[in-house]
Amino acid sequence: MADDIFREVDEEMRAERLRALARRYMILAGVIVAVICIGGGAWQYNAWRVQQADQASADAYFAALRNATASHAPDGQATPLNDQQKTALTQLAALEKTARPPLRALSRMERAALLANSGDTAQALALWAQVNEDRAADPTISSLAGLLWVQHQLDTADPAMLRSRLALLDGAQQPWHGLALECEALLDLRQGHEQDARGRLQRLSMDMNVSDGVRTRADGLLQALGNDNAGG
Repeated sequence: MADDIFREVDEEMRAERLRALARRYMILAGVIVAVICIGGGAWQYNAWRVQQADQASADAYFAALRNATASHAPDGQATPLNDQQKTALTQLAALEKTARPPLRALSRMERAALLANSGDTAQALALWAQVNEDRAADPTISSLAGLLWVQHQLDTADPAMLRSRLALLDGAQQPWHGLALECEALLDLRQGHEQDARGRLQRLSMDMNVSDGVRTRADGLLQALGNDNAGG
């Protein structure tokens, strides 16, 4: 009898332990499911917030663009900023502080263009330098910023320094290869290296991978050089 009682108590204790263990695992499983659900919801909420922020940044960027392009300087002539363009500068500067890297770089590029067109080359150069050095920026935009930085100093800055920058941009696989080579030819002419300039311009005039505009300008410069020689 006693053995039966002990056995019954032992079985009851084991059953209770199993029930407690089952309850513990059920609670744990519930916690895990809750964490997964909360985590999934938090991820979705965060993704939604990022999407909303990106949309707001894009809307602000296009609003700034509308103000920036309200009027254009004739024939690339430097003209003072009008009120809408000044508003665009303020909008773009604010956007640079909140937008993610791709849009931040584009905002700086647009602001630099406005400043350069108004004659404020110094501030434009500073912005192009920032984009060029921004590792988070799209490489094509970063390279373009470097090219514009060089182009706006072709007649004034140290040729050796400019050539060192262009050497990073003139490779055949680089997106702005043709324009970089054109800048190098113009530097050759500035320094009196006419034969080097001719060689670069001839390469450009026959390169089907560069834009029509670059080839046309190269042909025009070659003809001018030929006419100059003929006249001399």
